[in-house]
Amino acid sequence: MTPDDGAHPVRWIASKGVTQQQLALKPKLQPIRTVAGALGHGLPKRGLYLSPQHRVLISSPIAKQIFSAHEALIAAHKLIEIPSIFVDQDLRSVSYFHMLFDNHEIVFSEGAPSESLYTGREALKAIGPEACEEVMILFPELNNPDFLPVAARHIPEKGKDVKALVGRHIKNQKPLLVHF
Repeated sequence: MTPDDGAHPVRWIASKGVTQQQLALKPKLQPIRTVAGALGHGLPKRGLYLSPQHRVLISSPIAKQIFSAHEALIAAHKLIEIPSIFVDQDLRSVSYFHMLFDNHEIVFSEGAPSESLYTGREALKAIGPEACEEVMILFPELNNPDFLPVAARHIPEKGKDVKALVGRHIKNQKPLLVHF
C-alpha cells in the first residue's frame, strides 16, 4: 500500500547481500540502524536497517520552512546525528532489498514511510549491471539519456539544507514525522 494511490503491483524486486568482508572494505555500505520510535510517533514500529542511500520521508513544519514542502525524502546516512539513528558497524552481513513500481512511490517499512527504488542514474549503478539490465528491459524509457524520473516527494539537492533540517530537529527536539 502506498499513501498516495493505494495498492500498486510490484514490477521488480531484488536483494543484494553484502558480506562482512565487503562491509569492512567499503564502510559506506554499512547499514543505517533506525531504532524503534526514532522518527517520532512510535515509528518505525521496530528497529529498521536501511542502506545508507535509502531515503526516509520526513514530514514536519521544519521541513516546510526549509524546503517549502512539508515532506522531503532524505538519505538515511544524512540522519545519523539524530538520536537513535546510527551506522551499525556490528553486523556481519546485510541484505538490501529493492522494490520497483511503475512510479517512484512512498512505501512503509515497519510503519515508517520511505521510498521505493528511485530510477535515477546513481541508483541504477548501485544495483549492479545484471539487475540494471533487468530494470532497463522492464522500463525501456530509462535507456533514454534525457529521461528524468519523477520523485514521489521533494528530494533536496543542497546538503546544507539537509544539515539545517537535521540540526533544527535536534535543537528543537522535534520528531522527523509529524504528519504521519
